[in-house]
Amino acid sequence: MFEDILMGFGQVLNVYNLSMIFVGTALGILVGALPGLSSPMAMIVLLPLTYSFSGLSALLMMMGAYVGTKLGGSYSAILLRTPGTPAAACTVLDGHPMALQGKAAQALGYATMGSTLGGLTGWLVASLCIPVIAGIAVKSGPADIALIGLAGLVMVSSFIRGSMLKGLMGMLLGLLLSTVGLDPQDATPRMTFDVQELFGGIDFSAALVGFFGIAVVLSDLHRITENATRIQKKVALAFPPVWELCQRWRAIAIGAFYGLFVGAVPGVGAEGSTWLAYATVRKNSKNPETFGTGNPDGILAPESSNNAVTGGTMLPMLTLGLPGDGSTAIMLGALLLHGMTPGITLVKESPEMVYGLLAGLGIAHVFMFLLGTLAIRPYIILLQNDRAWIFPFVLIMAMVGCFAGANNAFPVFLAILFGILGYLMESRGFPIPTVVLGVILGPIIEVNLRLALSLSNDNWLVFTETWFRKALIVLVLYIVIKEIVLELQKTRHQPLPNPTV
Repeated sequence: MFEDILMGFGQVLNVYNLSMIFVGTALGILVGALPGLSSPMAMIVLLPLTYSFSGLSALLMMMGAYVGTKLGGSYSAILLRTPGTPAAACTVLDGHPMALQGKAAQALGYATMGSTLGGLTGWLVASLCIPVIAGIAVKSGPADIALIGLAGLVMVSSFIRGSMLKGLMGMLLGLLLSTVGLDPQDATPRMTFDVQELFGGIDFSAALVGFFGIAVVLSDLHRITENATRIQKKVALAFPPVWELCQRWRAIAIGAFYGLFVGAVPGVGAEGSTWLAYATVRKNSKNPETFGTGNPDGILAPESSNNAVTGGTMLPMLTLGLPGDGSTAIMLGALLLHGMTPGITLVKESPEMVYGLLAGLGIAHVFMFLLGTLAIRPYIILLQNDRAWIFPFVLIMAMVGCFAGANNAFPVFLAILFGILGYLMESRGFPIPTVVLGVILGPIIEVNLRLALSLSNDNWLVFTETWFRKALIVLVLYIVIKEIVLELQKTRHQPLPNPTV
């Protein structure tokens, strides 16, 4: 185990890879600090820049952006009462009141320390658990891989915001898109409509850019002329003393626990963990009435949870090929774009990638702390500027990335089409990550499903031969039946419309 972790650090500790992490983290803090942007958007901007990089270097830059946005979101949450990212919404409750009291520097200090300590805790747990999980996962057969992929799709559809029905519809759309192209066994064209560019399947970069880039820009066009006004003209950073952090260890530990636990559940992301951590800390506080008025625990708990999620999401992503949130879904797509297959076999086939990413996760949190400490003023100054230039920049970079990936304009048109489709789906409550996950996992599930049936002479009972497979089937059925019952209960308790006379 420790040899593998040391191997990961050996892969990362060179000037080139460290610079990739540094640049990604710096961009992540910037994007996270600007309301209306998000971690997936930062990674979409970086995607075209990584085509000429090695797979590990590309993913390390994205890892830095993933980590950086977690802290950046707290800047605008504290200073502007407008969270830069959805996960930072909870930080507003106590961070902004503390800033209104003239203690913005202290609030930013608590946020920085909470993010750093929570993130490093998540990294440590992930580093210890992933080798164990991976050691079990590599022994799985094709039937196990197919069922794990199916269970992941159902779990994401169930746990992600909105109704499970809409989540399943998004998942099915993604699976449908994943079947476009030549059949992997007999090379029969499927839903290509005689378009030669579709024979190779849907371009992953077009799907990622469309659903996570263009769709988000279209959704946030109303923010393009917004200017932010800080409550303090000069803001520095004031760290709490060590003895105070030791006294408040419960808030940090609770936040890290929820971040790890919730992050490890595919599809949930950081938003739920921050509110759970905040509610738990407030409930167990001796002075719960002080929360919402500038209590430091109200900053430490959500920020610790916010960054611990990054370690939690690595558990399903690196061992099972299941994303914990939209950002890790893009990382899975980037793995495919760089010629690697996410899932159970990733650790066996590319151990340098898995343990290199783990090492990069820890280093990114160190860079996040250094950047937050030494370069906080430039980031905060940018909060006051007009952001009209940002969305065009994102669109240009996204289009360049689509064109560069295939060296023709067809993926660009696909990305625009997916962007419009994603915008329409998002505006009606359909979760976009389920679509992208279906596109990513669809080929993996199909290949392993057909391989399992081929090895068992088309015997479908092969999917119930072991207790693990039976447990996965029971889990899927339980989630589906539970969601159906909940939807029926909601419908039953809804008041009937008044009849018109």
